[in-house]
Amino acid sequence: MWKFRLFVYVHNFISSLTASLAYGRIFFVLLLTCFIQFGSSLNLFVVGKTEIVLTPIMGGLISWIQSTMTGEAPEPVYNFPDSLEGFGYYFTAEGKMRSKDGDEPFKFEVKLEDRRYNQKHYEALGEKITEYVYELLETECKLQRKTIPMNAEENEPKSFVFITEDFYTNKDKLLILIHGNGVVRAGQWARRLIINDCLDSGTQIPYIKWAVENGYAVIVANPNLNSIEDKSKSQKPIPIRGNKSPEEHTETMWTEFVRESPASHIAIVAHSYGGVGTVELSKNHITEFKEKVFAIAFTDSVHSLKMQRADAEVIEYYKEHVINWASAYDPLDEPLINTRDETVTVSAGTDKHEYTSYSSMNSIFKYFTEKYENLNKAASKDTDQSELNESDDQLIRKQETTDKQPISDQETTDKQPISEQETTDKQPISEQEITVTEKQPISEQETTDLAANRNEDTTTGNGDGSDKEKKSEL
Repeated sequence: MWKFRLFVYVHNFISSLTASLAYGRIFFVLLLTCFIQFGSSLNLFVVGKTEIVLTPIMGGLISWIQSTMTGEAPEPVYNFPDSLEGFGYYFTAEGKMRSKDGDEPFKFEVKLEDRRYNQKHYEALGEKITEYVYELLETECKLQRKTIPMNAEENEPKSFVFITEDFYTNKDKLLILIHGNGVVRAGQWARRLIINDCLDSGTQIPYIKWAVENGYAVIVANPNLNSIEDKSKSQKPIPIRGNKSPEEHTETMWTEFVRESPASHIAIVAHSYGGVGTVELSKNHITEFKEKVFAIAFTDSVHSLKMQRADAEVIEYYKEHVINWASAYDPLDEPLINTRDETVTVSAGTDKHEYTSYSSMNSIFKYFTEKYENLNKAASKDTDQSELNESDDQLIRKQETTDKQPISDQETTDKQPISEQETTDKQPISEQEITVTEKQPISEQETTDLAANRNEDTTTGNGDGSDKEKKSEL
């Protein structure tokens, strides 16, 4: 309390001192700025990651000072409708948003010369469009909403992703969709396009339908839902565990969902800041990426392999598996010079950042199809080569068996006549021994016949060494 009183006393003193000066208010604003810069030591406010988050007392004081100094009233609280129909809009069969009265396109200016109200009206309408897209994902695309983190307790802040029914059963292909930064949520590329153009250009629905028709399971990321509003007096956002940033959400989605998918071929589409999260993901899991992620399509990604300190292995992977369709005036798919990193970059066929995902959609589909077919061709070639090698091995083994069999038969055939001849030659000798008293001539004849048999074996042998065996047996 004494800190607050001290500040009031200082304020009153400076105000009275500079009341007669033309630049008194400017001087006070400068002094207030200095106070904010050094006031963290007084615990009057907390400096967040990207913005100054003031305590209720300090925030109320600043609002009062701002309204006093500028003459503007404090920002009012507006009450807007709680449905798209309540705002007076609907979507046609072509996916275009039109007014219920007159079928007119969206008009930003609801109240003349009231910029603040018109902006708040636009933001509130955008929230209802987000809910409408969620509904389309569940009804038209048949996706299922899954809580993340998966082990969140009942009263713990939660986020969610969307998956197809075959996410846990599709063993072939999986498509991951990641939007950019800002107010967009799961299933959206650009809220501005949804409101001012059509659902096809502003949402991920065309990608989901193509993926399902071509045999992919699908998971839709939700990287911008990082906290929930605290309805208590502090009104500070409560961060969601494992989803405090887009990069953290993508990591959690990979570890809790993608790893549980049986798909062996994964493709990724990431728009704008989604490319940054994808690079971080690939750095953390480059081995898994090289094994499973066969293609990545960026649409006007703001990533930088150099700034994100990707190593040589990641850079080499991006050269071979990633294309960035960037906003440019060049024709669609025209190669572009990329001075930021080694990622192949081509034109998205439009100079509008938010339109790149839609304008390059068919080129991305073609890219995925060709990359997948090349994988199958390579796999088929490897299979054919493996089968050919196996067939050659079997043929060689069969030939070896065939070659050995005639040798054995020949050996048996050769041995048999020799045995018969030997028996025949010996029989007369035996009889001769009984009837004749002089054995010497018969012995010489026996020797002559055996020699003749040996010469015949040598002449008719196979030349593979079997002759020696036959001679020895003889």
